[in-house]
Amino acid sequence: MTKLTIRLPTAAPQAYLAWVTWWSEVEQLLGSDLAIAPEDVDGRATDRGDRSIVLQHVRSLEEQAKQASEEGKQTISPELSAEPAEWDQWLGYWGGRREWLEALALRELPDPMVPEDLVILWERTLEVIGVQLAIDVAHLHNLQVVGTGTSGSFRLVGELEVMNVDAVGRHFEKELRTGNRLTLDLSGLTFIDSRGLAMLLQLSELANELDLTPIVLKTSEVVRRVMEVGLPAPIPGVEIEQ
Repeated sequence: MTKLTIRLPTAAPQAYLAWVTWWSEVEQLLGSDLAIAPEDVDGRATDRGDRSIVLQHVRSLEEQAKQASEEGKQTISPELSAEPAEWDQWLGYWGGRREWLEALALRELPDPMVPEDLVILWERTLEVIGVQLAIDVAHLHNLQVVGTGTSGSFRLVGELEVMNVDAVGRHFEKELRTGNRLTLDLSGLTFIDSRGLAMLLQLSELANELDLTPIVLKTSEVVRRVMEVGLPAPIPGVEIEQ
């Protein structure tokens, strides 16, 4: 099965290193005398495979963040790869850990809460992974939607056509409704038709309604040619980046 590579949100390398430290503290507590057995949280034992992929990803996060820090980079958008089923397990693992930590708090036991400045980063990370799974290339028929690590910014590669345009449109509408301005790199598209243009028009109308203009589009010759033929006038609220 093809692995799915997901680019995580952009943040300072130190933020990801701080998160790795927090994760290590949670794992140490999990093995301490104070810990509740994982199966006590929801009646089932934690799958060893779930923990395995998370451990691999934590190590990768640490390596990428350390390297970025050593190179003097101010920000990093780490990339992690796993099969779709492993990503599902990954999200399940974190859902279980959240319940486990809540159970600790109810018992008034030490609760290694995520530092406040990392809460938003981690919530956005879980959101990005969930979104990417929902629009995985396996379900989009010849199209891949790749996050860039920045909220509302995506690159489309392949064919935007009747079999996938509705799913893609719903995803971008959700981004707008959560308050994210859209930046769409369409330079990787090899096909777009009237349905794709209609999607762009609908997104522009919603962006105008939500005061989230402009939608920035990076196009290719193929996309520009179709837009010139199918849209005699510029789309309101859309900025074309050459």
